[in-house]
Amino acid sequence: MRSAKIAFRCLAAYAIVFSLVYLTEHIHRRDFDRAFFTWWKNRTPDNEAVLRAEQHKNQIIRLRDSATIALLVVVIAGGTYKVVRFVRSA
Repeated sequence: MRSAKIAFRCLAAYAIVFSLVYLTEHIHRRDFDRAFFTWWKNRTPDNEAVLRAEQHKNQIIRLRDSATIALLVVVIAGGTYKVVRFVRSA
């Protein structure tokens, strides 16, 4: 029961940190800018398809980066908490 409680807390912390990072992170790529301005100047189905592909790439990069950053924050914060707790009890 104790390990399930710890796992739930870690998962909840990860979900909260992931949400915060995802909402505040901004991806800026030149490929997307090129695709957007090409589509803006000449709105053809081909240019729109390229723009959608670049948007999808941005979304995948944003999810991957947010997941990695959230994991690092949770691990560092959890480790810091354990170390501080150990030092105080000693």
